[in-house]
Amino acid sequence: MKKKNRVIRWLPAAILAALLLTGMEVSGQNSQDTHPDIDEQDMYIACSDCHRENTPDIEKEWFDSVHGIAMVKCYQCHGTFETFKVTPSREDCATCHTDMLEKCDQNKPCWECHVPHSFKAQK
Repeated sequence: MKKKNRVIRWLPAAILAALLLTGMEVSGQNSQDTHPDIDEQDMYIACSDCHRENTPDIEKEWFDSVHGIAMVKCYQCHGTFETFKVTPSREDCATCHTDMLEKCDQNKPCWECHVPHSFKAQK
């Protein structure tokens, strides 16, 4: 019975994650600009717990990265549910990396040189 309840609880999140990955619109907004709707109870679950089930490749990429090892949390770059953005701004990166941003081309977003979540330099 517990497993069935768990599946039912995560089913809406899995459907919304699928919509997010396909770029479909959710609630009239571009799903890539906002976090899919979740209930208030699920807002207390750590991002990594949900993403471990719904987007395991992205969660593993983050987990094995310098940010994952340093326990930089998803909301620190992507915001909270109310302020969520798929693509962090240079200002978001500057919170921790001001010195690096001063050295980099001001017209390029960080992810043009660093692979998102793994943060390895692109060749």
